[in-house]
Amino acid sequence: MSSDLLFTKPAFYLFLLAVMVGLSFLKNKTGMRNAFLFAASLFFYWKTSAAFVLLLLFSTVADWGIAAAMDRSENLQRRLWLILSIFINLGLLGFFKYAYFFADSSAMLFDTSFRVDSILLPVGISFYTFQTLSYSIDVYRRKVPPVKSLLDFGCYVTFFPQLVAGPIVRAKDFIPQLHRKYDLSRKEFHLGVWWILTGLVKKIVIADYIAMNLVDRVFANPSSYSGMEVLLGLYGYSLQVFADFSGYSDIAIGVALIMGFRLAENFNSPYKSRNLGEFWGRWHISLSTWLRDYLYIPMGGSRNSSVFSFIFSLGIIVFAGLMFREVEETINVGVLFFGSGMFMMVCASGVMYPNWGRKLSTYMNILATMVIGGLWHGASWNFLLWGALNGAGLLVYKIAGRHLPWAKSEKLIARTWGVLVTFNFITFTRIWFRSGSSSDWENGAGDHNILTEWFTANDLLYQISNHFHDIPALELLQGHVVVVSVMLVGYILHLMPSKMTSNVIDRFTNLHVTAVFCITISVVAVLWKVGASAPAPFIYFQF
Repeated sequence: MSSDLLFTKPAFYLFLLAVMVGLSFLKNKTGMRNAFLFAASLFFYWKTSAAFVLLLLFSTVADWGIAAAMDRSENLQRRLWLILSIFINLGLLGFFKYAYFFADSSAMLFDTSFRVDSILLPVGISFYTFQTLSYSIDVYRRKVPPVKSLLDFGCYVTFFPQLVAGPIVRAKDFIPQLHRKYDLSRKEFHLGVWWILTGLVKKIVIADYIAMNLVDRVFANPSSYSGMEVLLGLYGYSLQVFADFSGYSDIAIGVALIMGFRLAENFNSPYKSRNLGEFWGRWHISLSTWLRDYLYIPMGGSRNSSVFSFIFSLGIIVFAGLMFREVEETINVGVLFFGSGMFMMVCASGVMYPNWGRKLSTYMNILATMVIGGLWHGASWNFLLWGALNGAGLLVYKIAGRHLPWAKSEKLIARTWGVLVTFNFITFTRIWFRSGSSSDWENGAGDHNILTEWFTANDLLYQISNHFHDIPALELLQGHVVVVSVMLVGYILHLMPSKMTSNVIDRFTNLHVTAVFCITISVVAVLWKVGASAPAPFIYFQF
């Protein structure tokens, strides 16, 4: 991706200023304003992704036309239009994002030599694909009417603040805003400035500093660090990925707000969560709710199973058999026999014991949603493993969570235990998330198969379990005093009571415009001083 219009570069804010000037002349002319905004968003994407802007235009025009045709159709014909939309969107996403993965995985599983050469990944394709797909599905369900104007729909798909890394916006929330006149109070403008400044601080002061001075070094060569340093690196990565991604979302929300558009919050203090269910309701909310509404519930949710549930269950069995084909034949047969037995038990229980069948179907739907959510992040077995681990964690919470000693108590010690257990589980699973996102698929070393990628994470686990005390704790803290201080401040700010945070925001938004201007200039000066000469791209740009 070109760095010309990164949120952390001055060029972006010059571009934003030009857009704001244009919008100010057109604020009472919604048609011309939307046309101008569509053109500005296409220019933004062209500067970040060059010729891939044509792919974005194709997706936009295709889904707009399909939704219009769907609205004039009924029954089977209506469903066929939806299938066409799904085929186009997932087909493009699958080709550009997963061609390497499926080709190399097929070679590994079926002993073929089929390979795929270089394919560039369009920036933001995972986000705008899910956005247009949700629109088509909502039109099919008659939850939203089809957008009459291609310019309006183009603004919705290409809206530049959230185009390349979300939040994923629903048509029902955004399209009506295109027909409202620009109306922004002074307090809302100050709130937009607050979102932008906090996002920049999260990205530049916290995320990038921790990455450059600890996390990248530890993950690049874990055997050179003690187990305690590796663990510190893991805690650093949990803070980095939150500060980086929520920082982008904050800036996107702030930029949209000063332009007169309201986007929903994408993160809600996720590390305050007492269990995994709560965590996934607070983390990347736009994706979590998308997976819930367009994947988990259509699969049957907590009500029943679906054809997809059974296909997914059978797929696990076949996959396990193929994975263990090199192992002793008796083990291979045992795996297939056990898996087939479990699959038949799920099917039988659904008929003979509906309550048990419903529970088993719910568990399978949860696991399938998390595995697909993991794979959404990238073409890597480690993303799939990360999703599966989180799915397994959700199943444990679903089955036994209410029996945990801190589950129902509101005492501080009980809440603290819940937060610590949840946070450490999330941090542990990020060993595979970070290993999966550390390099491009075609540039990664070694074979791309599940065993090779799984073991890319094992060096970190080995250091933690076998070399934890190689360096005394006091010496470690002295050697990383600045980065530990930054992490400590970052976590303290994150864990601040919501009421205290709201009070700070309220005070800022009620300041006089001169005070807000002075604070903004001061923060920008500090960011300019401490920021790297070449700002790192946001982590989720690669997804």
